[in-house]
Amino acid sequence: MMIKIHKKGMAWLLMAGLVLGSLGGCQKKAGGTIEDTGKTKAQAGESGPGDGSTVLPSEEAKEPGAMGRYGETEIELPQEMENHMKCGFMKGESGSLELFTKEGDYYSDGISDAFHYVYQDGIWEKDENWAGNDALKEKGIDLMEAAYGQDGSYYLGGTDGDYRYHLFRLEEDGSLTECLEGVFDPTEGREYGLLPPKFQVLEDGSFLIYEYYEVYLYDASGKRLFSMAKDFSGTTSDARGFSEGGEFVTVLDNQIVRYDLKNGRITDTVSYDEIDGARDAAELLGDGQGGIYMATEVGLSHISKGGSMWEVLIDGSLNHMGMRSIYMTGFLEGESQDYYGLFAEEAGKGLLLFHYVYDPDMAAVPPSGLTVYSLKDHSTVRQAASQFQSEHPDVRVEVRTAVEDGGSVTEEMIQGLNTELLSGKGADILILDGLPADSYIEKGILMDLSGLVEELESSGEMYNNLLDGLKEEDGKIYQVPARFSFPLLLGEEKAIQAYSSLEAMKGYEGEKPLVPTENYGNLLRMTATLRYKELFGSREGLADRGLLIRYLETVKAIGEANGAKTVFSEEEMEEKWTSNYVKDDGIIDNSIQYDAGRADSSTEEADGYGTLCIAAEVRRLHPGTLMVPAEDLYRPFMLASVNHSTANEELAKEFIRCLLSYEVQKEELYDGFPVNKKAMAFITEKDKEGFSVGSGIGDYHISAEYPSREVREEIGAMADTLKVPVRIDWTVMQMVEEGARDYLDGKESVEQAADKILRTMSIYLAE
Repeated sequence: MMIKIHKKGMAWLLMAGLVLGSLGGCQKKAGGTIEDTGKTKAQAGESGPGDGSTVLPSEEAKEPGAMGRYGETEIELPQEMENHMKCGFMKGESGSLELFTKEGDYYSDGISDAFHYVYQDGIWEKDENWAGNDALKEKGIDLMEAAYGQDGSYYLGGTDGDYRYHLFRLEEDGSLTECLEGVFDPTEGREYGLLPPKFQVLEDGSFLIYEYYEVYLYDASGKRLFSMAKDFSGTTSDARGFSEGGEFVTVLDNQIVRYDLKNGRITDTVSYDEIDGARDAAELLGDGQGGIYMATEVGLSHISKGGSMWEVLIDGSLNHMGMRSIYMTGFLEGESQDYYGLFAEEAGKGLLLFHYVYDPDMAAVPPSGLTVYSLKDHSTVRQAASQFQSEHPDVRVEVRTAVEDGGSVTEEMIQGLNTELLSGKGADILILDGLPADSYIEKGILMDLSGLVEELESSGEMYNNLLDGLKEEDGKIYQVPARFSFPLLLGEEKAIQAYSSLEAMKGYEGEKPLVPTENYGNLLRMTATLRYKELFGSREGLADRGLLIRYLETVKAIGEANGAKTVFSEEEMEEKWTSNYVKDDGIIDNSIQYDAGRADSSTEEADGYGTLCIAAEVRRLHPGTLMVPAEDLYRPFMLASVNHSTANEELAKEFIRCLLSYEVQKEELYDGFPVNKKAMAFITEKDKEGFSVGSGIGDYHISAEYPSREVREEIGAMADTLKVPVRIDWTVMQMVEEGARDYLDGKESVEQAADKILRTMSIYLAE
């Protein structure tokens, strides 16, 4: 399993009990869209959040002409904070907003300078008299978190040179008094002790110390009183929870729970099923009256104590809360039902602060609307929606997805969409990934975007070769990719040459198998991807019986050489370093197998520099190894198209311009390379100090840094050579996989398998 972590961060993850393996992948957060409720009761002259009432979403606010919603204003931070990281964001002793930052990284070597800023009269001012920085340096502590306790004192937590955590109270004379001595020391047999992602200090001087799956309550003397269970989202910064009014509120078993701090027992549970998406990254805070706020990328929601319905105060799709290139790192309530959200860009730097204030004169819902539909959630599409929203405040962009992250697309979903589109309805913009694009083109559902593409290509900013690859035979273009990837091959020249044809792959003879052990599902799909032009270059494609037989025989020969199976047992998966997971294109990143000498070559999906760390390191470790693209093939992602029936043609085209703009494309959202050349140049030039990955199974382990500038430029230059988009109907591939199973398992002939597949395909293609 490849995990993006800093060098020292790896130790933290290991300490938390995470197992680093070579199989599987890391989840990305899901997103959603919720509607703004408009006015709260308090803003309408009635009681408001925290009064024990429940406020339902206002139907009036949805009507055209309804007024009142929260607006967003950016608060400028000092220029010197450009490369700072947040260590604390709070209301301090004066009631003003306070921000503690430090230079460097969270896990940087040495001691970084720490700073204290106070927001007064609309301006952030540095506290030049703050004694904390010098006091921390004197004790050799690198600041990780600052907090203002409910007891009226400031507290600072950080690590020493041995990466052991210490917690201090900052006294009025500028000195530090250590708290909870010994609590953070490593237990016997472990190198690292507890590294809390968060702590809180209660009125009586007791401490809430957050761990990943538990929160501990210590009294002022350092005695642990009890622990309270909570969910762990999988990130080391997970610190969802707050203490208020003698209660501790957190998330457990995917619901909010209240603990009584007198005994550590759960007193109440609150469901939040109706709040869509991104709950793993939520900021929880109290309203001072027993109610709860939940701030996520989809907005700010509130529930009163004893209430049963969540009230949506702020719609994140209308502001920066929904932007995928930044993440929320703090959220506070202001003095009069206003709110402050602190966000960070990549690696925790690039801080941004926004103020949310209710404006009774702002339209409750923007007067114009634009809908974007996709089967699954795409971060770049979400990013474009937020960017477009900020540039067009009078247009509401609604992103609809058929399934949330991890869900499955069903045939019924696609049939329902097809019926809607054929009746002249449906979303303004369609993201065609997984949808029957060719059928839509034949039925006249999609709009010709040739004029828009010519405009984009003439700008000089685009990879024109990637856009031209989507041209139909008549020269028209109906779909435009927002991201792309391409298959990379690693190996010595003899092995690389074997990928030149089905026959060469079938007849490869080397010291080891051509490719590492994989399930037959992936071998079928990998071969279809790498030999795309040979298999799908004619109109018949796999409907050509002779070609289909040669294809199946090639896959069988590869599988017999490397020990492939249709399904592996758990013991076989561990022994062969493989799994039963089937990827749509079959390109499994398996350079560790090549490095370990288990195959003569490997394949990688080049979809971002961060995912190629191991591959680049493996090539460096093996002189004579080539790393080259598989011919001129690429996979287009997030294929944007315009519904021919849209009433918002110009707005829809403007959204596609935004989707492909430098502002959106330059953000690394781990969903493919940008099709914007200027954006590719930007991410190619961008160094990422401290970025590293590790992968391993059993006694094998490999670590790698972010690819060097030279390697990034080499990979980036490959994009200019790509001309042929891989556009395989994955429904057909599933039919091939099912129809070939008995042949691959040795239960029938290749001719029988081919005829079975052709019968199934003919029915599907005739529909």
